Amino acid sequence: MSQPVQVSFIGSGVIYYKGRDIGNCSAADITYDLDKQTLPNYRGGGGNADVYERISAVNLAIGITSLNAANLALLNNASVTNITGQDVTDEELVVSGLDRLIRVDHMIDTTQTVSLKTALDVVIPALHSVDGTPNYTVTAAGIIVPTGSEITALDEVKITYKVPAGYLLQALLTFGEEGDVVIDGLNDINGKRHVIDCWRWKPSPTGLSAITTEFATATVTGELLSDESKPMGTSKFFRITAAS
Repeated sequence: MSQPVQVSFIGSGVIYYKGRDIGNCSAADITYDLDKQTLPNYRGGGGNADVYERISAVNLAIGITSLNAANLALLNNASVTNITGQDVTDEELVVSGLDRLIRVDHMIDTTQTVSLKTALDVVIPALHSVDGTPNYTVTAAGIIVPTGSEITALDEVKITYKVPAGYLLQALLTFGEEGDVVIDGLNDINGKRHVIDCWRWKPSPTGLSAITTEFATATVTGELLSDESKPMGTSKFFRITAAS
């Protein structure tokens, strides 16, 4: 079958890692690392008399824009556990200083009621009893006691709050994970489909951007390892099946 001379390409597609759709991806790049040895031409005229190249690594980098819990775990070699909404009652805190965050053990649902008491179980009003200014400010991470509050530095207080449903990610606990990658792709220029099968992808921890001014994209990189179960004459790394 004859092949066209020019095939232009703008790629899009859906990427699956171990069968899981990893969401909207901005890039998927397969690259090679080469060990190169050259034998210089010593007979005049420059250049090399011979060259030897050996592929030292096959790499796959994926640009991820969907930073869900599973993808954040992938970026950080992390474990993820679900958190069910719960009530925390009378968690004990020490006011280590004024105008600074006092961290609670969990995460506070700021849409729900939060209350403070003294160590002797006396309710602390949210507003100053004299001038009406805040006695404390609530954030998702904890409380801030401002200067002028009826709460003073080194006071012991008890806080009651609700924890929102969500997840807990523990970074750098799951080294060594690997799995297959399938890129179900489309050439947007001609509408032709292609599928790329990567047998063994071992992602490396990449990290994340916690504060951004634009839509976040995180690139997770990893090595495509040799799959020794593949028979002779087939690639041990990846294959491409494409419509003509």
